[in-house]
Amino acid sequence: MMAIGLAGLLALSAQSCLKSYVEYFDDSSASRLSSYLSDLDAMLGGEQYGWRMEYFVGNEDGDFGGINVALKFDNEKGEVTAMSEEDKEGAYTSLYVLTTDSGPVLSFDTYNPVLHKYGTASAEYYEGRGGDYQFFIIGYDKENKVVNLKGKRNGKFCNLYPLSQPIADYNAKMFEINRNFYVSTFDGEIGGQKVTGDIDVRNHQFTAYEMESYGTDKDGKPLYDIANTITVPYILTEKGLSFYEPLKVFGTEIESLDFNFNLAQSDTTFRSASGVSFKGHIPADWLPYEFFAGTYSLMYGTTFGTGTTINGIELIPEEPGVNFRVKGMSSQFDLLMDYNIRTGRIELRYQAVLQPGLDEVIIDEDRYIVVLLPWELGPDSGGLWMNPDLGMAAKWNGDRENPSFTWVDNGGSKRFGTTSFLLFYYDTDETADSSYYDSAESYSFTGGNYQLPYLRTFRKTK
Repeated sequence: MMAIGLAGLLALSAQSCLKSYVEYFDDSSASRLSSYLSDLDAMLGGEQYGWRMEYFVGNEDGDFGGINVALKFDNEKGEVTAMSEEDKEGAYTSLYVLTTDSGPVLSFDTYNPVLHKYGTASAEYYEGRGGDYQFFIIGYDKENKVVNLKGKRNGKFCNLYPLSQPIADYNAKMFEINRNFYVSTFDGEIGGQKVTGDIDVRNHQFTAYEMESYGTDKDGKPLYDIANTITVPYILTEKGLSFYEPLKVFGTEIESLDFNFNLAQSDTTFRSASGVSFKGHIPADWLPYEFFAGTYSLMYGTTFGTGTTINGIELIPEEPGVNFRVKGMSSQFDLLMDYNIRTGRIELRYQAVLQPGLDEVIIDEDRYIVVLLPWELGPDSGGLWMNPDLGMAAKWNGDRENPSFTWVDNGGSKRFGTTSFLLFYYDTDETADSSYYDSAESYSFTGGNYQLPYLRTFRKTK
């Protein structure tokens, strides 16, 4: 095996995903370091289809797991094209460079929406979400074709493996796997000991609970309490999921779990190479996309007492499996309501409102875009959130004959919640002091109000 690495960077804690390197060189030699980087550059650019990157991110401010990123390097131009499983078709080209900084470094040194998304500060995550776009090169294996990287800032290990198909084809497949993975809980046994757990499909965190029996109920069935909690980040694979580090439960180490991605059934089985199995379950109130098309009445207003009702709201399928066009909430505009396949719920989120029946957004006076802003209205808070992930979700009452829903925060942020919405202007003038101008009071919902304070219920009428 031909393995190349740096001695000064290999004194690291063992990771299940890393290989052992046995041939080192003196990294004080500038000429050998230059040769090392040139050799790697040729290797990166020489793959016909490119590489898949197990891109692990996360910090205390925004815990996250792994994201599959597809990369195609053009080493003659110094360019890389990146695609992410979070975006089915987006392909973004930027520059990269192999350089030195206390060791060899792969740096994506110009902005790329895929590679900089989690490392760039935002209103919600002022230090970013623990992403990196500069990586120490731990080593590379030319025979087995693997490149081992370590984020300069977050210290997370991120491996590169060659692809056997074009990056667009691979990314489309992983997008569908990511989009259709919505198992939220699981249970099983290891050595006769009970294990339960939760899967945070939004942040790619896998949590297992070692359960301890403390007696029996009146029917003689054992009662359990949580004795120990183990949480590890995961990344999805074409066969299941793989952990950043081994999941250690009741003395058993599990590096990955395979399962069938046909999740239309009510549950699925996770299996490890060592024979451990868990039964996974989807949310109890999960509903398919097709269930939501129809006519509704929406109630909003004070948290207690009589609210205001808008009747005759229609949810019309827009992009199948993705969202609905909402008609009847206003004669002046249409909205979109997203379908979250992971939770099986519909969500009303931040968005630019649409002209009735058209895809074009409303632009007032050739400058101001009218937007629907999530609003944390409450006795101690009135924050407005300019983030497309934030909004409210409709939680089903469990009755298929007379379905009704309660509006709840959609969990799009660990910091901010949403109870309400209002119409606002976004100023498109690049010289504007503030992108958000003022309340869009000239536009209103049915009934004449430009606000939707305290969304309460959403009842399906037909």
